[in-house]
Amino acid sequence: MIAGNGLIDSAGFELTKEGAARVLVVTDEVIRQTGLVDRVEAGISDGGLEVAGVFDEVPQDSDTEVVAGCSRAARDAGADSFLAVGGGSVMDTAKAANVLFTHGGTVREWEGFLGLPRENEGMGRPLPLAPLGAIPTTAGTGSEASFAAVVKDRAESIKVEVADLSLFPALAILDPAATETLPAPIAAATGMDALTHAIEGYVSSEWNQHTDAFALHAIRLIRDNLPRAVEDPSDAEARGNMLIAANIAIAPTGSGAIGITHSMSHPCGGHYEVAHGVANTINLPWVIEYNANGGEDIADRYRSIAEVMGAEVRGDAAQTGMALADHVRELTARLGLPQRLPEVGVPEAGIPALVEGAMGDGCTLVNPREPSEEDFAELYRRAL
Repeated sequence: MIAGNGLIDSAGFELTKEGAARVLVVTDEVIRQTGLVDRVEAGISDGGLEVAGVFDEVPQDSDTEVVAGCSRAARDAGADSFLAVGGGSVMDTAKAANVLFTHGGTVREWEGFLGLPRENEGMGRPLPLAPLGAIPTTAGTGSEASFAAVVKDRAESIKVEVADLSLFPALAILDPAATETLPAPIAAATGMDALTHAIEGYVSSEWNQHTDAFALHAIRLIRDNLPRAVEDPSDAEARGNMLIAANIAIAPTGSGAIGITHSMSHPCGGHYEVAHGVANTINLPWVIEYNANGGEDIADRYRSIAEVMGAEVRGDAAQTGMALADHVRELTARLGLPQRLPEVGVPEAGIPALVEGAMGDGCTLVNPREPSEEDFAELYRRAL
């Protein structure tokens, strides 16, 4: 991980240290039109590497077919490494494409946790993938620091996750110049994705004192910098701090700082194309209220978060959850984000399909409370 101004120009030098020689740049058309990719290509060349090609066909919500196309593009170009320049969709595409590039097959064949080929006949570490670097252009998913890739299977309207230790990028460059052209609404939504990671990681069943440090500091950075980054896109300091916040917010649990907010949001994206950060924005307050009612131990975790965020919390577990949830709602309203699922095209009639997706989502496994189907249905109804 390297963070600071002007580091995009050193992309080639940094990738050289990871064993790269011919780099496929993975991005989307919008980012390419900003000129950022040109600067990245120059940085690759200045470091003595070759740009094997640019794959710019990644959509906002990438899918298994795009991943397959990216993998083919890398092979056809004679690439030996990847550099993702974009948000979570771009980075997850590059990570999943790297799996297919190295091991063949399809995304669905490698779906799941810790299922990639391993040393010593299936034991030990996963076999290494091709060198992969990432330059995030949004401060939200933290995909540049996670071991998972999530893409959509459009035929089944579901999100598919591939997760293993070899998916960790070898290099992450956090340069505020990469977020200069980020529109305020996207900065707001992706920032809320980062806050969701930090909050869910802090209350996760996998919490520990070491990872608490990541989560709480990420919350402090988001508290102090997200409104600034949204209200004044020229504030490079705020944007740089948000990149760091998103990067460390993903760290609190071995499963990637997740919980049932993510379980609820993934089907919203799978069925109704709701941007992940927007879905998290809407679902997070209701999940806080639900989890806090799970007992004083869980509520105490939320009290610590409330203290850091500056929310006034008094009373029992239920009051704690409501107070913190309302504080989050006030923040998202100030950021101009949607507050209800119908605002983003999710109808009440869709609840059964959403519940089915949430119940089968792996993010539920580390939530501090174990929800039933009716719990999920009630949470979705409250978010309508």
